[in-house]
Amino acid sequence: MKHVFLPFGRDGVDRAPLEVAAHMAERYGGKVVAMYYPRPVESPLVDPMGVGIIDYADKGPDLARDAEEALGAMRSRIAALASGGERVQLHEEALKARFGIGEAARLFDTTVVGKAEETDWRAVFETALFEGGRTVTLVPVGWTRPCGEAVAIAWNRSTETARLIGQSLSMLRAAKTVTVIEIEGWSVPGPDGAALAAYLALHGIDTKVVNGERSMRGPGLDVLDQAEAMGADLLVKGAYTQSRLRQMIFGGATSDIIADATMPVVFAH
Repeated sequence: MKHVFLPFGRDGVDRAPLEVAAHMAERYGGKVVAMYYPRPVESPLVDPMGVGIIDYADKGPDLARDAEEALGAMRSRIAALASGGERVQLHEEALKARFGIGEAARLFDTTVVGKAEETDWRAVFETALFEGGRTVTLVPVGWTRPCGEAVAIAWNRSTETARLIGQSLSMLRAAKTVTVIEIEGWSVPGPDGAALAAYLALHGIDTKVVNGERSMRGPGLDVLDQAEAMGADLLVKGAYTQSRLRQMIFGGATSDIIADATMPVVFAH
């Protein structure tokens, strides 16, 4: 987690999880790059060949003023950080459009996105998750303290989670405790939690395995119950083993964890 991306918009400067991003950079000896993205305009540019929207960008005075105000507000927040502020770089050139978040995210170890009630956090989260190809750290409302001391892995034996673990080895090595959480009856064919713990041991990561019972509430909430019981301050979860459309219709572990996690969660798809 040497290179941390913090996108922020006009309406989310105050709620952008700057403290969490700065703590991560300090913890892993890296840096944060904060970038402003513009709000979508009412008349987006549409590809005449029918491919769809290709740009939200607009050079009008309102958007220019939005960018100037948001950059100034973020500059003030960075200056006021009690710790880790020297590791935060404010990118003075705004992204051309919100979908540029996904493009920029491809050269960062993780993109930090904060949940909020009023901002477009879900669109930012999904853009980084599906277009960035790297990890996304989703931070619950009100969480400003460090994370990564006690890490839990939601292990359903999936390709998505296996890939995420490979991207997160340095983070796991830096943790004080790592726990693999398995839920009864929640898995695809693949190595079990004991096999994962043995693999992590080869990388110098001492890991505990916890097997939780499956409840009627669903495996996502069962994972969260286990993570909260062990005092995890960071959860690692592969995103959307089932398709996103299926989860939107029927629900699923990823959707439940996105909605209800009380600690930061690192996702990858």
